Amino acid sequence: MGEPIELNKREAWAVQCMDRQLVVMEDLVARAADIRSWLALERQANSYARHLGTWLAKESIFPAARDRMRQHQSDLAGYAQRACDEVAGVDPDSLEAARAALGVRLAVIGKGGAGKTVTSSTLARLFAQNGRKVFAADLDVNPGLAISLGLPASEGGLPDGAIEEHPGSLYGWQLTGDMTPIEVVEKFAAVAPDDVRFLGLGKIGPASEGAGTDKSAAKQSVAALVHLLLGIGEPDWDVIADLEAGPTTPFERYHAFSEDVVVVVGPAWRSAMTARRLLPMVEDRRSIIVSNRFRDEPDHPGLAARFRIPFDPELAEVERQGLAPLDACPDSPAIVALTRLASLFMAPPGRRRPTSNQEVPV
Repeated sequence: MGEPIELNKREAWAVQCMDRQLVVMEDLVARAADIRSWLALERQANSYARHLGTWLAKESIFPAARDRMRQHQSDLAGYAQRACDEVAGVDPDSLEAARAALGVRLAVIGKGGAGKTVTSSTLARLFAQNGRKVFAADLDVNPGLAISLGLPASEGGLPDGAIEEHPGSLYGWQLTGDMTPIEVVEKFAAVAPDDVRFLGLGKIGPASEGAGTDKSAAKQSVAALVHLLLGIGEPDWDVIADLEAGPTTPFERYHAFSEDVVVVVGPAWRSAMTARRLLPMVEDRRSIIVSNRFRDEPDHPGLAARFRIPFDPELAEVERQGLAPLDACPDSPAIVALTRLASLFMAPPGRRRPTSNQEVPV
């Protein structure tokens, strides 16, 4: 036998992440009792494997942990295969119905000012009004999602009990290992109207003492919140994240948890330019282009919208006042359009979830 390979701090963190993923998978196996739960387990295994693939794609990432990563890849494939075996004898109609009943995994992206936050918050509330369990996460360091959901402005990141220090994690902090991700949501998330659960990244603002900027809340929360989103495998929860504006967070794979991505595009050419940069980063997801705040303008060239949300002066005034749109203007044209978008994701059994827009040239 060779000498044990010594791991550096980052590699030790990666191994710990993989170990914790197996804890989540074993928990899902123990609670799997019907077709939908086995499909959820398969989805979770594939989600973890897809994220692992971004590590395996470059030999320079965690070199001393490569064997452990390949073993983890095999373990995840085993979970996915077991789920497939469990539903192998199910008739196609029942299988499709169970698949359609799985909770949504949705990331909302776009340029700043395009309307991501209103889209995210309204979809979350509309899902919840239909009796669904919903977790909404704010991955933007500018305030917004809490207010649009109907909560007070949230400046802090994840609470102390939800995070722990690790020298190998980004900024030295990670999600606690004392609870599964869904237990963190159930214990620590703020409860918004319609029983939407909410956690935010934390905001960057002036330091409390002296000059400079306080980034501590966001730094402590970012890795934890990304892995929290990735680790929610429950079949009956919808998970929605409002990502920071622009291409940085999609480039860093903060949307790794998602199956669907809504790309919000405004009428300005800069918004279209951002969308064209974003779409290749999410090409492995089902993506829907939503044109927002359009009057009579045509779609941007090459960005055919699946949904159009009209310019809405009533909604603009509600946003200016810092109110929750679904409470302050529920019958406004923009909210009516977002209701139609929500219905697409809440398709009844037998109907497919949204399919992607056609390929967009960049």
